[in-house]
Amino acid sequence: MCMKKFLSIFISLLLIFSVTGTPALAQDSQEIRNELNRMVDSMSGPGHAKGAVLSIVKNGRIELCQGYGFADEYNGIAADGEKTAFRIGSVSKTFVAVAAQILHQEGRLDMNRDISVYLDADFPTLSYPVTMHQLLTHTAGFEDRVTGMAVRNVSDTEPLAASVRQYLPAQVFKPGEVVSYSNYGIALAAYVVECITDQDFAQYCREQVFLPLGMTRTTFEHMHDVVYVSKPYLPSGEETLEPYMNLYPEGSAVSTAEDMAKYMQWLLDNEDTRVLMAKSKEEIFSRQFSMSEELEGVGYTWNRKTRNHAVYYDKKGETLHFYTRIALFPQEQTGVFLSFNTYLPEHEIDAVIQKAADLLYGQETRPAPGSGAATIDISGHYANNWSSFKTPEKILRYLVPGKMLHISGSQDSGYFINDDRVTLIGADTYASNMGILKFQKKAKTIMLATESAITYSKLPFWQQSYIQLFIPLLFFIIVLTFLFRELIRLLRKKRTKHNPFLLVCSLVQFLSFCALCLLIYKGIATFSLLAFALYMKIFGWLILAACASALIYTIYVKPKNHTLNLLPIIWNLSGILFCIWMFLFNIL
Repeated sequence: MCMKKFLSIFISLLLIFSVTGTPALAQDSQEIRNELNRMVDSMSGPGHAKGAVLSIVKNGRIELCQGYGFADEYNGIAADGEKTAFRIGSVSKTFVAVAAQILHQEGRLDMNRDISVYLDADFPTLSYPVTMHQLLTHTAGFEDRVTGMAVRNVSDTEPLAASVRQYLPAQVFKPGEVVSYSNYGIALAAYVVECITDQDFAQYCREQVFLPLGMTRTTFEHMHDVVYVSKPYLPSGEETLEPYMNLYPEGSAVSTAEDMAKYMQWLLDNEDTRVLMAKSKEEIFSRQFSMSEELEGVGYTWNRKTRNHAVYYDKKGETLHFYTRIALFPQEQTGVFLSFNTYLPEHEIDAVIQKAADLLYGQETRPAPGSGAATIDISGHYANNWSSFKTPEKILRYLVPGKMLHISGSQDSGYFINDDRVTLIGADTYASNMGILKFQKKAKTIMLATESAITYSKLPFWQQSYIQLFIPLLFFIIVLTFLFRELIRLLRKKRTKHNPFLLVCSLVQFLSFCALCLLIYKGIATFSLLAFALYMKIFGWLILAACASALIYTIYVKPKNHTLNLLPIIWNLSGILFCIWMFLFNIL
């Protein structure tokens, strides 16, 4: 009887402890689940994204796997967290890091060895030797190129072996010195995997990563026969087309929220030795490179962030119409994945990740002003180094939002980045809405390093946006004015005779300028700006020839009734200025 009473009391105590011991964790998980579910739900629907998926994992469990809105509104197919695949953009790059680590773990790949020893003998020689470590940390020094990255039809895609050769960009930085985000660099890393394994990268990932982790609806394949892929939508709600990718390992994978939940569970669990051992997994997230001690730097394809002294990892994926984020909070054994089939403002998606960080690590507090000195005047215009430097695609840094930063103010009054105040917290180190920023002098350039794989370089005065965009506009207005004047004179047959030679020169300039603008527009719209480079050069040289001819005629061929006229002078000067502009943008 006593034994029965003792067992009864013991069992009761166990129940009490089990009930009272779990509510805190359950409540924590529930709060994260409810808050993020509410936020993503509010971001899908009329006036927002057409559809979305969200998955949350915590302590080895899938806490939420949810779809929102439509994957295909026309056919009435709802977004499903388990079944609907979304294009995850640059989150695909994390799979390249895993594949490389598999080979490193097997002893088949040295992360710090020149990759030329693994590449085919006919691969073009790089300007500087590059290692796999540098490719995966975006420090190989490549400029960015858009041409060839995307095509409208799957039939136009090329094998990885062909595209890494055809679209090889210039190395504008010495490897290992500057973080410069590079889609090409990750694609080249994947090609190294192909060369070592003698296997198609997409197939290698399927066999060595996706299937072992149970990610049956994740693939790099262009023809997604095994999964249902969400349709892409414009912000207006209209269905549209998503381009296919050459250099595909950098951003063409599709996956479901459930598959990505499995991926996050595996990444967070060091005891799960499927695919990679714990040490190899840790190396992916370790601080592999940093521009400064004040910054957490980058791992292999992952960004390292801090919140109240706690480190977490994140990666964003962005295609033309899909926007994806994944974040891992190792101290809390929590992972968050979300993806939208409609392009939304970046700050709206960032807010979801920030809310998760708030709930896990507490609300972010901007560091107090530090004792470090501001030795560098940081005011001016900065260009994203994730840009082209040696091709006509250089113009994209002036046309694509987010490629430029404007810093105003002074050391005495304080600095502002795009009207947001920054706080000095250390030696040339600032806290901002962009995170922690570090300013450094590299050679003769002031460089801004961020908490991600993005850096900016300060531009000289004459390269600032308003000047560079003003020059072609000024030239066009003056040419149009002069052409209009000469045509009016021709039609009215005034005593003051029109000049047929200058009329022809201005007409050539006007038509060539219009053709040049059309080629740039078409090149951007079709992701093939460099494919029109030859035609751009032809029209550029026509403009130059017309400018030179008009200038020579104005100076040396003087009509008898010649009188000083200000308009032809301004016209010639603007022409010279525009030709210099075309030279700087590699059009001439």
